[in-house]
Amino acid sequence: MIKKCLQSIWLFLLDYWYFYLLFVSIFGALFWSVVMRSLDIDAVIDALYVGLYFLIGMTFILFWRWFQTRKILKNVLSDERLSVDNLSLPATSSAAHLYQNLLKQQAIRQKKALATQVNAMQDIQDYYAMWAHQIKVPLSVLDLMNQTDTIEKYETSNQLLIVNQYLNMMLQFIRLKNLHQDLTFKPIHLQAIVRDVIKSYKLFFIRQNLSVSITGEDFTVVSDSKWIQFVLEQIIFNAIKYTSQGCIQVIFENHHQVVIKDTGIGIAASDLPRLFDKGYTGLNGRLENNSSGLGLFMVKQILSELGHDIKIASVVGSGTTVTIDFKQTKTQPYETVSFSDEV
Repeated sequence: MIKKCLQSIWLFLLDYWYFYLLFVSIFGALFWSVVMRSLDIDAVIDALYVGLYFLIGMTFILFWRWFQTRKILKNVLSDERLSVDNLSLPATSSAAHLYQNLLKQQAIRQKKALATQVNAMQDIQDYYAMWAHQIKVPLSVLDLMNQTDTIEKYETSNQLLIVNQYLNMMLQFIRLKNLHQDLTFKPIHLQAIVRDVIKSYKLFFIRQNLSVSITGEDFTVVSDSKWIQFVLEQIIFNAIKYTSQGCIQVIFENHHQVVIKDTGIGIAASDLPRLFDKGYTGLNGRLENNSSGLGLFMVKQILSELGHDIKIASVVGSGTTVTIDFKQTKTQPYETVSFSDEV
């Protein structure tokens, strides 16, 4: 107990040393005046007593405030419910008040950063759950084919392609968080990318007996070829998935638009406004039970970052029309490569 008291007194003196140094300096100057100028010693002694009383009184006041502040601080630090909301401490000076505000602002920034990280982790966890549900379908088909000894080359290739599609979507979803760091703008020929995507899905066209056509004059856009290919893969795969018969058309228009039309089941008018919302599957997704609700969300995010636009129109039973406008709507603040830079 005595040790704690002495320790508290010592800490108090360390905090207010300047006050006592000032007091000693004043009385030192007063003593020097007595010696050098032969002042009235009685008056000096009276002044000394008054000063001592003042010093003792101020010491009690300062020590009491100092002790109460430390007590509150200890209680706050030991409180498991400590947060920015209850971080309210007595300020003994304007500097202390400013310092407390600084701490609160820093705590708020850290709280927001933590909330952002938690939300990001939750997004990834939610996506993993949906992705695991999606990928079970092709894996179950492959397992059933293996158990019944009915393994067919085309069907196996189709299911493996679906698995690869979902794996690629998962990787791109993770990269989407830092999309602006993964962009390289350069002039690209869109028809070449469209043909590559259609070629990769040729087995689906054959199995579903779907015809496909590419019409219109090719044009060049300045964009990121890797992410544009991912966008076209998502849109064309959706067209295949929801079109059981008929055709899929890819039309190049106005030197800056690509229109993808199908003769599929179409999309309900009530679903159209929310197609680009994260996790929204709509009526078709719920009926098919194989939609994560992330494909079109990612498409919208990617195109917005690239400075392009997308619109979807659909009539139930007649098909869906997706229009991608490649007219640049924003200045590219990222690395740009010209044709002359390519190998």
